[in-house]
Amino acid sequence: MDKKMKEYQLQKSVCKYLDLKNVLYCGSMGGQYQKFHSQRNKAKATGYKRGFPDLFIYEISKIGKKLYCGLAIELKVGYNKPTNEQRWWMDQLHDRGYKAHICTGIDEALEVIDNYLKGIIE
Repeated sequence: MDKKMKEYQLQKSVCKYLDLKNVLYCGSMGGQYQKFHSQRNKAKATGYKRGFPDLFIYEISKIGKKLYCGLAIELKVGYNKPTNEQRWWMDQLHDRGYKAHICTGIDEALEVIDNYLKGIIE
């Protein structure tokens, strides 16, 4: 994986893959900086939560004996690490019965998605 790839480019590539597979998902703004204070306030007022995963897949999957109603993915590139808020979201989603992963790079993200959709235990 190209270490210079931006998380935006990674998320865009993963979204294209999900579109080709006809997967129901939604992506967050991925930490995009809001230049004006009014934009940040508007985002918060309409439900934006700091640390929410980059992608949320709304597909049911049975992995082993467990049924999951969705997969949350936080994307990272290079040496980027998840923030405390991102780790909190992953833990909260996992505790509520969702599958949640932090993926570094395209290969790991696509593998996690494919395994989830096929019901393969990781």
